[in-house]
Amino acid sequence: MKKYNFNTVRNLLLAVAIAGSGSMLFTSCEDTLELPSYTKDDTDFAFRDENNADLFVQGIYNGIVHEEFYRQANTGEMTTIAAEDAFEGNKHYLSNYGYDPTVPYVFGSTYGESYKKIEACNLALSHLREMDQTDKIKALIAEVVAQRAFLYFNLIRLFGDVPFTAEPLDPNNMYDEDVMYPKRYDRDKIYDFIIDDMVATIEDLPWYSECAWTERINRNSACGLLARICLHAAGYSLRWDLETNDPATLHMGTREDQARIREIYTIADNALKSVITQNENYLIQGDNDMSGFMKLFYNFTGRDLGAVAPEMMWSLARLGENVGNTTVGVYVGQPGGSQYSIYGQRRSLQCKLPTYYLSFDEADTRRDVTCCNYTVRALSLNNDNPDVANAGTTFSSIGSGKYRIQWQVEPNAAAKRNVNIPMVRYADVLLMYAETQNWLHNGPTQDAVNALKQVRERAGIGDMPIPTGKDEFQDALLQERMWELSDEFLLRTDLVRMNLLDREVHKAQQALKDLSKREGDYANMPVYRLYKFTRDDNEYRTKFLTLDYIDITDPAEIAIITEVSTPPTSGNNRDAFNEKLKAIAAAHGEDGTATWYVTNMFLAWDNTYNKNGRIAGGFKAGGENNQMLLGNTIAQKPTGYAENKNKFPDWIDGPFGLYFGYIHNQTELSPFANKSAGHPLVDNPRLTQLPGYPGYSGLPE
Repeated sequence: MKKYNFNTVRNLLLAVAIAGSGSMLFTSCEDTLELPSYTKDDTDFAFRDENNADLFVQGIYNGIVHEEFYRQANTGEMTTIAAEDAFEGNKHYLSNYGYDPTVPYVFGSTYGESYKKIEACNLALSHLREMDQTDKIKALIAEVVAQRAFLYFNLIRLFGDVPFTAEPLDPNNMYDEDVMYPKRYDRDKIYDFIIDDMVATIEDLPWYSECAWTERINRNSACGLLARICLHAAGYSLRWDLETNDPATLHMGTREDQARIREIYTIADNALKSVITQNENYLIQGDNDMSGFMKLFYNFTGRDLGAVAPEMMWSLARLGENVGNTTVGVYVGQPGGSQYSIYGQRRSLQCKLPTYYLSFDEADTRRDVTCCNYTVRALSLNNDNPDVANAGTTFSSIGSGKYRIQWQVEPNAAAKRNVNIPMVRYADVLLMYAETQNWLHNGPTQDAVNALKQVRERAGIGDMPIPTGKDEFQDALLQERMWELSDEFLLRTDLVRMNLLDREVHKAQQALKDLSKREGDYANMPVYRLYKFTRDDNEYRTKFLTLDYIDITDPAEIAIITEVSTPPTSGNNRDAFNEKLKAIAAAHGEDGTATWYVTNMFLAWDNTYNKNGRIAGGFKAGGENNQMLLGNTIAQKPTGYAENKNKFPDWIDGPFGLYFGYIHNQTELSPFANKSAGHPLVDNPRLTQLPGYPGYSGLPE
């Protein structure tokens, strides 16, 4: 770790904790770092009474999650992929397991910022435990214990064995080698410490019914967090001999103590059951206006947090024009980008794998919430009075939809969208409970089946068969987690702890190739889709969900569409072509008076054919109107093998294709960054690299 002056670090942490406290419930100060220097007595001031202590604890939340948490770690999990503007040396690498310790994108900020917050937690606990142990102070202790557990949990699931301390910096020994340059510490011991610490304190936290907050950890969400940590602690992870750092010792495995594994699963099971039987949480249900899943994320993204509190058990507050307002609503909240509209001109830097989009049952209401089949486009280049429509996407340009820009409240700034970061949700509690029941009883119990069925019924697929075998039920749970929890920053390490990452990587790679060639499960995948020309409301909080479309499978209808090599864009030919498309729509029971336009789903969005299709349907000609505001690594590429001159597009199977960097028994964890000051390996000469990466201790040059 970096060598810090003790008083500077302590005072800075105190400043951040106190000044940042407002971000939790209201807004944080932008001048945090401009506060005057603190003396050693200032921590006594911060903990002189319950109210000040409470402010300090609230302040720890500000920055507890770094942008890397949702920008880098949200991808590579078989549902979402980075769509940056270049293949090499950026987020596209991390999205595809192409870890490179020498670039500044390998979770270096998460490492450094987490340890700053861990020090704040250690500092808080040392003082809180010296105060009169009122119910309030006990609750604050339990809250900080959970905060610290969350921080260590994130570090372990990214890096494996990491440095560990449970005490604040001591000015009397801070220059000791073990303090300044700590080594990796056994992750199982860290897990045991934070689990036992949470178990010992969790009952001191108030239930939601006693505190009515969800932007802080309450007992309900702490139980969910504890269970999540337990499932990782008892599950699989990438392990190696810490003494030798020999790459030959790398392997996927669990801890050796099977009795402890069962004990940890039981702790998780009890924690989850306590939430369920407390009967304060439930899945948000739909009405005539919206499905339950849409209602959940429409209200969450639009900051009606009270409406979703029974399900969104904990989220990190992000509101206002301040340093605490994150960009989650930008990176994960763009439906293929937006142009010349009230939403501003924004690029989207993540998109959905088409195979994920196609994996949903047609009846599943989650698909069109999680995946956007449109992008917001201008019909006129007039910022003051734009005419806006929603343009249908192709398979290589499906956007992320849970936090879509149209559902948001008006932002404070282009990159400050006021979207909270979801942390613990009741649907996850149900799915984890189904998992613990299945593991503990060597197969799904009725409680496990009921928990899974609750999630499916809300999604509209309650009749889907539920397996009875242990392994088959676990597979069903993984698939359900993918459908339910995409873009909630869990799935990447879920695959690791279940020891299913290797299988799923190869499965996803093959599925995408099959789709590209229209083979296997995708042999009959329609090439042409008609989208209904639909104007956008061009206002925040619109309830628009998805574009109406018709997949064309009838040979006679395909013949009509392919009579022309490209859709005609003007004159009588366009009018005649549009009338034929209207007739096709009417034959499918759709509005035959509306305008429909054709899209080749296997071509790039900005391919000439698809540009002409949109122009024929009412979109304007011109370069800017036909630029997909999505990173060009994927969106400006075709999906089809035939459409790419009988070879796979680069993003599917090129040098930097899907999961190109994945190596079993290596990339299940991230290496430490070692490019510059502030990166773990640069600051700490005693910290060993993950074996297999250049620069790690003992690797031959």
